[in-house]
Amino acid sequence: MEHVCNDGILTITLLKRIDSNNAPDVDKEIFSLIEECGAKSVILDAAETEYISSAGLRVVLKLKKTVEDSKIINASPEVYDIFSITGFIDIIEVKKAFREISVEGCEIIGKGGHGTVYRLNGDTILKLYSENEPLNEIEREIEYARNAFVAGIPTAIPFDVVKCNGSYGSVFELLNADTLGNVLAANPDKYDEYSKKYVALVNTLHTTEADTNRLSSIKDLYNKWADEMAELLSAEEIEILHEIINSVPDRNTFVHGDIHPNNVMVQDGELVFIDLADMTYGHPVFDYMGMALTHVIAGSRAPQRTVQIMGIDYEMGLRLWNDLVKTRFGSLGEEGMKQMNGLLTAFGMMKFTVASAVNKSTPKELKETLINVSRQTFFPNAKNLIGAVKF
Repeated sequence: MEHVCNDGILTITLLKRIDSNNAPDVDKEIFSLIEECGAKSVILDAAETEYISSAGLRVVLKLKKTVEDSKIINASPEVYDIFSITGFIDIIEVKKAFREISVEGCEIIGKGGHGTVYRLNGDTILKLYSENEPLNEIEREIEYARNAFVAGIPTAIPFDVVKCNGSYGSVFELLNADTLGNVLAANPDKYDEYSKKYVALVNTLHTTEADTNRLSSIKDLYNKWADEMAELLSAEEIEILHEIINSVPDRNTFVHGDIHPNNVMVQDGELVFIDLADMTYGHPVFDYMGMALTHVIAGSRAPQRTVQIMGIDYEMGLRLWNDLVKTRFGSLGEEGMKQMNGLLTAFGMMKFTVASAVNKSTPKELKETLINVSRQTFFPNAKNLIGAVKF
């Protein structure tokens, strides 16, 4: 059976038919995979399953008793009825199959590391995730969006999860909404209005306390990314990354993880966040370094990259960044803001350095090119960033 193991979460694609003839083999393989993965959570994907007999149900019951955090997804109406009639839906969570939709002819209004955003019609948009994005991470992002919304952060909340061309997608009801990048590009005369709203949105995020029991720490995420760079970086270089990350002061406020104008929607003049796949809690410097990378660093080498990432030209992206720094650190004076700008840009190169771990679909040749740039521009002075965050 096909399977994916990710951070102790094991997803197994069940066979087309599970009955007395193959149930023992299915049982043996499932529990072998659990041991191999060290699974603490198991997801049985029944998308291809047409029938499951009482012998198969006994395998499911044994799984649930062994791994409490287990569930079944993508059950067809027929298979769901089997679980319902036998009372299994009271024993284990069973989710019906997602409806299939098409994006043929739909406008692309944004694209990022986790997926592509399409406009389905005037009322709804679809975030179609990358092909290998696990369902549990998509569901986690939806939960993060709900938590942020309840905490008072303007956030778009999906109302449906669907499938499209083999990938999962989240559907949002955003009436006549568009990305901030598109709005700014089409209405440069409204820059001042939306710049103020953009800065205010970021400030709201970074001053709102998060439920640390529901979110992960941003430090844990960056330390994980640093470790995942082992094939490209030396042990000494990875240790420097850990020292920088762990020296940042602790905070319990929200961190988005990837703030830029194409991850912000404009709806009736209000700005709301989307793409919360990397939402965590911690110090806002981790958002600032990401913004320094998208708003400043990427376009300085290739201005067209700013348009690709954010939907606006490099000059406007840089202007947005400077407005943010001025609003947040204006009390430091001109020289102080200049120094802060340099510090945050240096931190931006740290995110550049772990970019291959953030976006795992990066081609090998490009990964090596990025690391060569980091060894020339980041690592020579990287130790200066240890303990450098004082705000």
